[in-house]
Amino acid sequence: MVNYKIRNRNNSSTKRFIANVNKWFTAMYNWFLDFVFPKKCVGCKTDGAFLCANCEGKIEYLTTQVCIVCQKPSIKGFTHPSCVTIYTPERLYSPFVYRGVVRNAILETKYSGAFAVLAPLLDIFIESVNESSLEIGNKAQIIPIPLHKSRYAKRGFNQAEYIANKISQEFKVSCRTDILQRIVNTKSQVGLDKNQRRENVANAFGINPKNLAMIKDCDIVLVDDVGTSGATMLSASRALKKAGCRYIYCICLAKD
Repeated sequence: MVNYKIRNRNNSSTKRFIANVNKWFTAMYNWFLDFVFPKKCVGCKTDGAFLCANCEGKIEYLTTQVCIVCQKPSIKGFTHPSCVTIYTPERLYSPFVYRGVVRNAILETKYSGAFAVLAPLLDIFIESVNESSLEIGNKAQIIPIPLHKSRYAKRGFNQAEYIANKISQEFKVSCRTDILQRIVNTKSQVGLDKNQRRENVANAFGINPKNLAMIKDCDIVLVDDVGTSGATMLSASRALKKAGCRYIYCICLAKD
């Protein structure tokens, strides 16, 4: 019997080739983005960058975090003891005020899907989350606020999911879009007062029964782009807490 040996090839050249191909595709992708979405500052519309140094200096930061339930000032955004129920999240954190260049960037991304516009803002956002003393364990689950399937089909993307993926990459924890579901196609929250907002999204969320076991006693980081009354986060938290998760930390890119 003849024994054949497969030669162990030095795969360093293959790795270099793959790396070069990836660099080429990245360069082409960036060129395509620059061609389709020329870099103009979301604030002053000057060419060269999606956020110029001058407009970056005009970003308004949220100096006081609030309790997600009563929306009153709270130390580091922790839910007030008097507001806590078995269904409320433990903390809410938002770094930016939803005005000016922040609002422009979020709206431009929301309605065009040009996520590159949001990139410089997300870099600052990630730095801010890192400095917020928000502890995200390696077994936590990052979950974006989902769109209803009909709205997702119409828009083609979920901005909260894009933000959640950035957090997931930074903290090296999984981002799950197959757990929390929007089971009611609610009307827009724009123009509604606090009570109407809460009524509008009441029972709007459910848990995918196939993945119910995945959040049992698990910590959740719930992510959305803009927080206003806290109604959406509270409704989603209720569904997650009912399903047996442990702690919920809510993060919004900006607070309106």
